[in-house]
Amino acid sequence: MLCKIFSYGIMAKVICCVKYLSLEPFEEISLLIKAAYRESDRRLTEAFQPLGITPAQAEVLLILQEAEPLSLGELGDFLIAEGGHPSRLVDRLFQAGYVQRQSAPDDRRRLEISLSDRGKTIAHQVNEVKQKMLASIRPLIEQYDTESLRNLLETYLQGSQWAKTIEMRRKLAQKSCQQSE
Repeated sequence: MLCKIFSYGIMAKVICCVKYLSLEPFEEISLLIKAAYRESDRRLTEAFQPLGITPAQAEVLLILQEAEPLSLGELGDFLIAEGGHPSRLVDRLFQAGYVQRQSAPDDRRRLEISLSDRGKTIAHQVNEVKQKMLASIRPLIEQYDTESLRNLLETYLQGSQWAKTIEMRRKLAQKSCQQSE
């Protein structure tokens, strides 16, 4: 069909290009979100480089700072990560001396992960870097109605495993805010 349309002349070619090359609104939003995530990850990678950690490792440190001790599975429930299992991340953090693994007091078969003293220090530094990044982007975000986008994305994710993860992170953030008041 595409070849036939092209054979009818320039006007058909223009109409065809507009029809086939334009993005559907949700497709464009998805691409923008993916690109924004990649840019955010690039900026975080750059910001955390002096600390010698990745954004994914920083995320684990900050979660443990607020919710330790956690089993590997519990930690995985807090992460939005490909593969869904944080064992390699935790292994690298353990090798760097940032986390420790201990048997749970109530079940010796269950390993719990918590921050070491060195991990608490680096988690504090990570949080400072994160707060600076958030402060730099806040003026831009405050110019826009983010509630509409948030509602769209929450509706889209409704019933998915990610909706549960986001809700867990919200509760963790609320708990952290309440403790600091």
